[in-house]
Amino acid sequence: MSAVHCESYSEAGGWSVFIPGLPVAADGRTFDDAILEMVDALREYAQDWQERLFDAPNHRENRGLVQLINLSNDNQLRDWLTGAIQ
Repeated sequence: MSAVHCESYSEAGGWSVFIPGLPVAADGRTFDDAILEMVDALREYAQDWQERLFDAPNHRENRGLVQLINLSNDNQLRDWLTGAIQ
């Protein structure tokens, strides 16, 4: 697994995280909460991709991401998002 460039920012007492170029983002009270929400959001995206987005022009190229999500457990996805895996 290669590291991802997940971007985050703190605002109004909470955290937001997103992956540039992907329609997935998450918010949380703490950074860790936002990352956990992002793991859930990625799982939902992978499910939506498999059900209907796989052939949409703006989602077609995300097959590798969906495979990574489906083959990873939550801890691996968290590490991937935060760059703990190089």
